Amino acid sequence: MNNIFLKTKMCNYIMVKGKKHTAENIVFKNLKLLQKSLLKKNFEAIMKLSVVNCSPTLYVKQIQRKRKKSIEFPFLLQPNKKIFYGLRNLINSCRKTRLNKFFINFNEEIVKISTKNSLVFKSKINLHQEAFVKKKFANYRWF
Repeated sequence: MNNIFLKTKMCNYIMVKGKKHTAENIVFKNLKLLQKSLLKKNFEAIMKLSVVNCSPTLYVKQIQRKRKKSIEFPFLLQPNKKIFYGLRNLINSCRKTRLNKFFINFNEEIVKISTKNSLVFKSKINLHQEAFVKKKFANYRWF
């Protein structure tokens, strides 16, 4: 995972209404805050670690069957989808908490995820447990 790739992905997922300049400002403010708060640690490694910790490897998908109720199937995610779901969960959790500015919440969440104390990390674990429970249906995937 390249640093430039990660920064552009973050900018694209943070962007609202096509305002890329403000999204880039938020990402760079976040990087500066990380660099100041973690003096001796490498902030790029912490960014990568936080994205890896919040990205799920399994996902549960609902399939509607004919005249029957929907059944949930677990399946493995491709690397691009892992990054997408991880960043989406991270950004949505930061948008839900309106206590501080977005980039401050984003910074706090990244630090918490790197230490595995965040709600996003716990939701990832819950998703994996749910997929493990639905594992008996994994043989019947023909979609």
